[in-house]
Amino acid sequence: MVISQLSRAEKLKIFWDSFIRVDSQSSSADSNLSMGVDDPEIIKSFLANEQQRIRSFIRRRVRLAKRVFKFFALHHFLHEIHAFVETDPDVLLSYLLYQAEMFLRQSTDGDQIMIPSEIVALVEELQSRLRVKWHRFHQQPCYPATTIKRAALVAQYLRPGSRGLCMGDDDFVSIALAMMTGNEITVIDLDPQVISLIQETANNRKLRIATQIVNIYKRLPSSLIAAFDVIITDPIYFVKDMMNFLSAAEQCLSTSAGSTLLTCCARALAGPAWNTVQRWAASRGLVAEKFFDGFNEYPKPVHIQALLSMGERLFCHTPMTQACARIPDVYSDIVVFRRIARGGWL
Repeated sequence: MVISQLSRAEKLKIFWDSFIRVDSQSSSADSNLSMGVDDPEIIKSFLANEQQRIRSFIRRRVRLAKRVFKFFALHHFLHEIHAFVETDPDVLLSYLLYQAEMFLRQSTDGDQIMIPSEIVALVEELQSRLRVKWHRFHQQPCYPATTIKRAALVAQYLRPGSRGLCMGDDDFVSIALAMMTGNEITVIDLDPQVISLIQETANNRKLRIATQIVNIYKRLPSSLIAAFDVIITDPIYFVKDMMNFLSAAEQCLSTSAGSTLLTCCARALAGPAWNTVQRWAASRGLVAEKFFDGFNEYPKPVHIQALLSMGERLFCHTPMTQACARIPDVYSDIVVFRRIARGGWL
């Protein structure tokens, strides 16, 4: 895993500097852009205007790119290309704008995050030991600071005696959660190395963590069914794949009113397909209680950056897409589902 060593201020400066170049190269750029690089609202306004201006142009180029990828059957080999091919062009453009907006919002929040240094150091050490399997397991560990934020959010829903489940945990949320609370935490994952690292750490630090290798695409062990009060998962964001994780998580969730399922997601990338998730939740007695936009922050993988840069140069090549393609991080949301009782009460 490669984590960018640039500070937020440095990342933001690179992003803003790219727009100064845009302002000198594009007659359509906002004339106030180069004068307002210290104001994220000016950048956001420019992005929104550019999105409307180039929408038809990008739609045509994206369709061309999809035909090329299908012709060479690349979408059968890389999940990211498959998701691109299956996603509506307007949704892709909106998602690009969403990433830029989240980057601006996060970058202007400041560099200092009050998080326990001991936990951060431990998560960093575990992530450095993990051999990330991009293609087999679609792993993408988040920044350690996001791991701790995520664990702190989950902890808010745990009561004394509550059982927690981390469904997939290459981010090592379970370690942070067990260090923050005294609750029993279970981890299931398909990657033996993830399970080994977590179990080793739990044993060394005497943390209340149980681990098990589980393939959610197969029948779940009976011991997991309806056994957990709080579940956290970070699934693949393409809705068709995401539903496999959510369905498995719901099976593991307690049937008691108020039991909680927290899932990472990318609503901007899902677009209209997010309605599928909403309908599924309603059919399972779950209500979306809270949304946290841009909660998760990930270092953009090298292979994703290379694909994005190549695709942008070949098929888009507009000032907005050039600037957005250079964003070094990737953002996603968290949605909190709560189980409701008959009659609609928690």
